[in-house]
Parts: sequence; C-alpha cells; structure tokens
Amino acid sequence: MSARVSQEVVEAEIVGTPSARVSQIVVEAEVQGAPDARVSQQVLEAEITGEPDARASQLALEPLIVGLRQARISQLVIECLVPNVELLVPIVFPTLPGLGYSTHWKPNFFNAKTATSSSGADIDLSLADTPLHDFELTFNFLRDRAGWQGGGLAKSIEWRTLAGFVLQMQGTVGRCLFKWKDDCAVRSQSLGTTDGITRIWTLQRMLGAGGYGGMEPIGWLDQTEPLNLYLDGVWQDPSSYALLTSVGCQQQVDFNAAPAAGQEITCDMSYFYYCKLSENAQDFEKFMNHLWKVGKLTLHSCRPGA
Repeated sequence: MSARVSQEVVEAEIVGTPSARVSQIVVEAEVQGAPDARVSQQVLEAEITGEPDARASQLALEPLIVGLRQARISQLVIECLVPNVELLVPIVFPTLPGLGYSTHWKPNFFNAKTATSSSGADIDLSLADTPLHDFELTFNFLRDRAGWQGGGLAKSIEWRTLAGFVLQMQGTVGRCLFKWKDDCAVRSQSLGTTDGITRIWTLQRMLGAGGYGGMEPIGWLDQTEPLNLYLDGVWQDPSSYALLTSVGCQQQVDFNAAPAAGQEITCDMSYFYYCKLSENAQDFEKFMNHLWKVGKLTLHSCRPGA
C-alpha cells in the first residue's frame, strides 16, 4: 500500500512539554515493506519555557530509512528571541566654549573602483545610496580649574568634561549624538507622497540650495525640540502617529492609519548626527597651567543599527 500526503496544515501544542506549533508541513510518504518518508518542507515555531526562547522559522528535512535510520537536514534557520531589551539613547557630544576654527567636514562616498572599458570610457558603480561623514574639530582652549575668575564662570572644567566623554566612549566602541550647527534643523522638509498603503515613513533631510542637494536619513531626532508633521500643509495631531526612534539613522514616523493617497508629507524637525570617535587617538595638549587644547578630534558618522 502506498500513501502520499501532498500538503497538510497542522497546529499542535503539547501541554507540560515545550510548546510546538507546526504551521505548514508538506509530506510525501510511500509504504513498501518498510515506510520511506520524505519531508520536503516544514515551517516550525517552538518556544521553550524556562530556557532561552528559540524559534525555528524554517526547517527543510529529508529523512531516508534504508536498513538504519538516516536523516539529512538541508536547511535550518533559527531566530533567538530576546525579550525586554532596553535601548538607550546615545550620549550627546558636549558643547564647549573652546571649540574653534578650523572645523573640517568630509563626506565619504562608497563607490567601486573605477573600471575602464575597451573604448576608454569610465565605468563607475555606487555601493551605497548615502555617504558617511567625518567631522574634524579643533578646541583652542579647554580650562581645568574650579572657581576660574576669567569670564565670571564658577567652574571652568571643559578639559575634564571632554576627557570624560572620550573615556566613556571607549574609543570606537561607543556611539554619540553630534549637533552640527550648520546642519541640525529643517523646515517644511518633504518626506514623500502618500500611496494610501504605507504607514511608516523615515525622517530625512535635504542638504543643499540653488537646485542642488542630497537627501539622506537623519541620524537621531532631537526630541527636546518640537516636531511638526503636515499632510498637504495641514498640521497633524501627535496622537495620530507614533515616533520610532530606537535605531540610529532609522528614525521613523508611524501613522495610526495609512494616510489617503496623493498627499505630500512634510515636517519641521531638529536632529543630530549619529557618530562614533574615529580610530585616530585623541591628542590633548596642556600648553599652560590649567589650560589644554586639542588640535584634532574626529567624529565619524555611522550606518543604521551600527
């Protein structure tokens, strides 16, 4: 007797043992003396109580029985579920009075090495839609003295503030938010045109003028400043949307319901660059009693989630 089940949808839960749910199973079975079985695709979700949660999102299994049981797993995808993970906002780069000139800004584009065709034409390929940015900062003075008399400041501790920031960042490991005064806010910034389906829109800004400009996602929304969102120029109540701001360079607006198609989304917002310290060591120079300076401190912007 031969039997073949070409498709079966099963949901099973076992009480008292780790719960399992089989959402789809495709089985081909033939019985000829000894049962041979072939499972061509199985989608399995399993959760183990009291142990780290695990979910097998896809399992393709082909077992063959020839005398002794033999099995081959051709593909196994496992997703580990981590509940209640708290995502912290990165620290803000300190604003200090000693920041001076020169300040350098360098956009870094990620393009493949130029190739040349047999005709001599250059062939260029972009590997990323947006650049990363380097900010090279100079601090002409950093005071280090409590009760400093000059300027009427009760405490002049800029050097300790910046030194503490560098140590807390742990070199290239930490992440910070940098407010670049030349690009930190936009008004009536277009985010796109609604299609009647999309609810989530990424917050972006255009840098440029005179018909020139580059659009890219902001690093981190500055929520100490107001965010105003508009559909065709009509202000939207904040209760009509949520802000998704847990991932750097992936700051988003999530409407409660998809807006009707054909409307332009614009916003007023302030923002930071999402950065880390460059690999170059920070060189602090003490040039006078209680006075320091830094010839170069470089911040390097990061990609989403990095």
